[in-house]
Amino acid sequence: MLDKARALGIDPIRKLIVRLATPSIVSLGVLAFYNVVDAIYVGRGVGTLAMAGIGVMFPLFLVVIGIGQFIGAGSASLLSRALGKGDTRLAERTFGNAVTLGIVASILVAVLGRLYTVPLLKFAGATPDVLPYADAFAKVILTGSFAFIFPSIFMSILRAQGDASRATVPMIVGGVLNIFLEPIFIFALHMGTAGAAWATVVSSGIGVAYYVYNVLQKKTSVRFSPRNLVLGGRTTWAIVSVGVPSFVGIFASSAATVVINRALGAYGGGVALAIYSVLNRIVTLARMPVFGVADGSQPIYAYNFGAGNYPRVIATLKHALVLAAGLSGAAWALLLFLPRPFLSMFSSDPTMISEGTVALRIMVVVIPLLALQPIVGSFYQAMGRAGRAFGLSLLRDIVLVIPAVLVLSAHFSTKGIWIAFPVADFVSALIVTPMLFLEVRKLRRMTAASAPAGD
Repeated sequence: MLDKARALGIDPIRKLIVRLATPSIVSLGVLAFYNVVDAIYVGRGVGTLAMAGIGVMFPLFLVVIGIGQFIGAGSASLLSRALGKGDTRLAERTFGNAVTLGIVASILVAVLGRLYTVPLLKFAGATPDVLPYADAFAKVILTGSFAFIFPSIFMSILRAQGDASRATVPMIVGGVLNIFLEPIFIFALHMGTAGAAWATVVSSGIGVAYYVYNVLQKKTSVRFSPRNLVLGGRTTWAIVSVGVPSFVGIFASSAATVVINRALGAYGGGVALAIYSVLNRIVTLARMPVFGVADGSQPIYAYNFGAGNYPRVIATLKHALVLAAGLSGAAWALLLFLPRPFLSMFSSDPTMISEGTVALRIMVVVIPLLALQPIVGSFYQAMGRAGRAFGLSLLRDIVLVIPAVLVLSAHFSTKGIWIAFPVADFVSALIVTPMLFLEVRKLRRMTAASAPAGD
């Protein structure tokens, strides 16, 4: 039953990364894609201010996704290292504890989110004309938070076992279903932004049902047992400590989005918020392949590090960087030279398209450099180095983007906000590159130290 997990230590690395990363790229791409579809249907069916409304909601949605990533990344790292050491009992205990943490988190988000929806949206930058659209969307999404928390958990756990294909199926099905449900809820039932939210929750919820079915039918390499639902102190702490950087990274992105929304609301109003809502989705979609490579490589790092195969860890890191750089380079070329067709999908408003074209070109000018941080961050998580992964997760959005937005917007208004992105990305790459070289050097020293005498 563990053949797929053992393949992490013996299969050709390049093919293994492609095999594990492709489902992750597809699943993350589908998630980003139906965020894009939300904006297209809402923009065309409800209006520009409605599109701004779902954009204002985006930071809260990111937090919900971040909770799932937090539990999923922490449990996947622990589970993969346990399999690398041959500790099946720890792997099963990790699985059960991750499910319990997901249940608790979903309940808390649903209750607290509904109680404080309007204050949160106002804090996130909702202007009075945008707030009704954002509120209708947010209440449905937060109530159905389980539909976004559990896919990340189950997908990470399955991928950690080397079973990436099964992890991807519900994401694809949910994404396709969402594309068909949204026009029904928005156009046929006239439910506005609430309809877009309901379509997303229902689609993703069906994916969760698929995961649960596979678990109950014992179609996973690591078995699920109800007795492992009881939280264990050491296991829970291991999941939380390693998973925190994933949540912090997404929370940092959410915090940066709040600052950006508030600045855009002050300098540009509802139209500027709508432009950022669109651009944020386009750039997120472009970045998802890099995150997919990072996620797909993580179990290979963790398994081989747990098995003491350090040269294979180094080789995986090199292959992941090359693949991520190639994918981000392709996205850079498309968005830099063909921005107008992408923007025209969302709206026919000439002002939005004209201003958005300029903004998009500025935002993506150094986007290939974004390959570095996700790859190195996932490497730190896989090694169980929570502190370094935590620091790296704060680097771009908290340490660099927020100050750049505040300073540049004060001097250049909305254009300064767009300029803040490439400035932050370039400085981030300057910081992460030497960190990467130091890690490779350390792994080489560990390889030499573990070699038998006389080699």
